[in-house]
Amino acid sequence: MGGKFFYSQIILSKDENQIPLCKNEETGQEVSLHSKYNPLREAESFVQNIDESCRFFVVLGLCGGYHIEKLLKKCPNSKILVIEKSDSDIKFLSEIKCVKNLFCEKRVKICPVSNINESILSFYKPALHGNLTILSLRAWENAFESEAKLAHEKINESIKLLAGDFSVQSHFGKIWQKNILTNLKILGEAGACKDKGHPVISLGANGKIAAVIAAGPSLNETISELKNNRKKYFIIATDTAFSSLTKQNVFCDAVVSIDGQNVSHEHYLEKLGENTIYAFDLCASPSSVRKALKFSRNVLFFESGHPLSQYASFFDSQSPSRKNFIHLEAGSGTVTIAAASLASVLGFSELRFFGADFSYIKGSPYARGTYLESKFYSNSNRFNPAEKAYSALMFRTELKRLDEKTVTTEILESYKNSLEEFMKKRETLRDCVSQNDQKCKQNLLNEILAKKSFDYESFISKYCKELKESFKDGDFPLEDTNASMTLLPYLAKVGKNFSFVAYLKKLEYNKNI
Repeated sequence: MGGKFFYSQIILSKDENQIPLCKNEETGQEVSLHSKYNPLREAESFVQNIDESCRFFVVLGLCGGYHIEKLLKKCPNSKILVIEKSDSDIKFLSEIKCVKNLFCEKRVKICPVSNINESILSFYKPALHGNLTILSLRAWENAFESEAKLAHEKINESIKLLAGDFSVQSHFGKIWQKNILTNLKILGEAGACKDKGHPVISLGANGKIAAVIAAGPSLNETISELKNNRKKYFIIATDTAFSSLTKQNVFCDAVVSIDGQNVSHEHYLEKLGENTIYAFDLCASPSSVRKALKFSRNVLFFESGHPLSQYASFFDSQSPSRKNFIHLEAGSGTVTIAAASLASVLGFSELRFFGADFSYIKGSPYARGTYLESKFYSNSNRFNPAEKAYSALMFRTELKRLDEKTVTTEILESYKNSLEEFMKKRETLRDCVSQNDQKCKQNLLNEILAKKSFDYESFISKYCKELKESFKDGDFPLEDTNASMTLLPYLAKVGKNFSFVAYLKKLEYNKNI
């Protein structure tokens, strides 16, 4: 259709149904986005060839809503994200009775083109819904060509992002589920030992700078700053950087770990400091947790967004503000962001990063002293030198050259972008926090840090009960219940048709998780 269109008026079709008209700004011509005779019959044709087993749809074009209504009827177990040109157009179309009814439908979410990414990420759950199906009302796409093109681009961006996240969940979903339950049990058992609690931490730690330590190659040069000015910094290390610092006699105030793999315990083979705070994501490897508990009672668990961790955080809570665990951001699974987030939770106004390179410098992927250095060199010989192992690590994905000495990868760049976004968000939030908010934050933090017990048996009992209530038809969960949402990363690994009954029996009867 040439020219730019806008919604102009709502008229009645021959069968007395409301339909919107669009006007061409250049010619003044008005066109209908539905049949002027029978929009309901037209809507039936729209869904005629749709697979009833589809669970999630993105539909371009709200218009009169009749095609959405028919789609809901044909696929009653589906969720539908409807895309319209703008918020003002959505408001205009809400005068149509059918559209007004859709606003009351929980299975439908209506959003403008500008909010597609946020809406897909919050509404679409691949592990539960399976494939995403894109549908388009042809008349809408013809009238709003530029908006339709932008919508397709944004949908593809979201799918690409979700695909990467789903891939990680497919790999780690089962490990995370087991780790969380095991760590909660460890916490329950550790609570019986009440000889020591967590230290009370003053927000901002008396004006010190929070030094967030990653294990990038540049740490080899910058570690001297930490050595020479130790009292100036409150050192928060990532687990990979921890051994590098310890070997240089730089002892940390806190160490952060989010890695769920058993190999992560190798970060803690060096001597552990008794006064160091060992902060573990509930998803982290229990072997690392047990190692830290042998040397220190200062083990702090946090959650970084896994639905089961969040569920556990609010277990037995009388108030939304009273949680069992602090929340730390971890971006797309980046321990450097988690360490920076801990610094923010502790109230540090100034953060300084060391070794946060997100690149390979002079052919080195990590600083000296990490567990990989010991591992690679102890297994090296003249036929398989350590350099070969480092090269295999760096060249496992395509490299992008930044300068003569530095290369990076797509995944490392995404980590860097996530950290930059976190820091921008941190600055915005910090400007909005009042002194009273800081005082409340201090009290809540120390209350969590001082917490010494977790009633694991009661937690499992409640969790199993709520899971049972969330499954009404065999292995098919009710959506949007807190208990059923805890299984989403696990479902990414085992599939949405996993044996729920077997899983529940394992939770109920297998005490040795």
